[in-house]
Amino acid sequence: MIESEELNPRPQILIVDDSRIVRATVRKHLSVHFDLFEAADGEAGWKLLLAEPMINLLISDLTMPELDGLGLLARVRSSGDARLHYLPVIIISGEEDEATKLRCVECGANDFITKSTDRTEMLARVQANLELAATRRELAAARAMQVHATSDELTGVASSYLLNLQLEQALAFALRHNSQVSLLLLEVNHFQMLTDKLGERVCGQMLGMLAKLLESTLRKEDTLAHLTGALFAIISPATPLTEAKIVAERLRHRVANARINYREQLLRVTASIAVANSWHDEAHSCERILHIAQDRLYATPMANQVFMPERQSMPHTPLIAEALVMLHKGMTDELRPHLRALLKNLQPLLVLAQQDLALDWDLSQIEANDDLNAS
Repeated sequence: MIESEELNPRPQILIVDDSRIVRATVRKHLSVHFDLFEAADGEAGWKLLLAEPMINLLISDLTMPELDGLGLLARVRSSGDARLHYLPVIIISGEEDEATKLRCVECGANDFITKSTDRTEMLARVQANLELAATRRELAAARAMQVHATSDELTGVASSYLLNLQLEQALAFALRHNSQVSLLLLEVNHFQMLTDKLGERVCGQMLGMLAKLLESTLRKEDTLAHLTGALFAIISPATPLTEAKIVAERLRHRVANARINYREQLLRVTASIAVANSWHDEAHSCERILHIAQDRLYATPMANQVFMPERQSMPHTPLIAEALVMLHKGMTDELRPHLRALLKNLQPLLVLAQQDLALDWDLSQIEANDDLNAS
């Protein structure tokens, strides 16, 4: 198979040294494998770096006229150009002292070779630095792609990729710590009709405005993500169904009361919201809880509604921390069916408090109630 030189160019290296003999020696060692540029001083070398964007590596002397090696190195690293930021720089020198080498490292030098370095070692050093620079560029590109992937381009909130990642983490944490996660799916009603009437660009702007409105309504620990079209998802960790319903109703009202102006006309939109809960729905994977929430959202197509799971005959007992939150919110009716179970869960703490604090409590009633329930 014939490979085009244009498609597979050889790495390009710039040698900056005021000694013609040193430049000739380096050229002799490297010319078989690399395309070489030469400059006799730092200023000329800098101009070549700017003019030749395909230069992959710089070999520079320290002591030169016009602009010395440290000055050239400083310009390279402070240029703000990403290409020059990742450009490997090898200092070629005599036997400089450690203080000089340290200054070079502080200015951004990647490696050192001496003017007496043989061909094998020079090739190895150059190749290693080129490979390291390529790896750093790839990592930087991967990070940039990941940042882009975690943010939805249309609305600015989390992307579906980030939703899946954080939802899996939240579910794993809840399962390990006997907690729960609520997932809310919110869809703007009749969005296709709005798009046909106003156009995609205007409706895209409207989704962005609604996203900001929704995000301002949520807690810091909640995550709002845009999935597709007019569909959003909210991850609400450590949130029982009773509290998730309050959040869903609050979001529904915020959308319904939103003031969206278009060409001096006030647009009114509504949203329907479905709630799924990892504990109630026994959903411990991202795919399952999303599937349950979607089925709930589309089972009965109705606008401006909140769709909750059907009540179980004996709902799960809330955790102690959740019970305290419910009590603080005045949800006493929801707590009453769980009082005996909550006291039973608290019994080890009550026993310890009675022993250490010499409290005159009669805890036998907890055991009696438990025995009565068991029978």
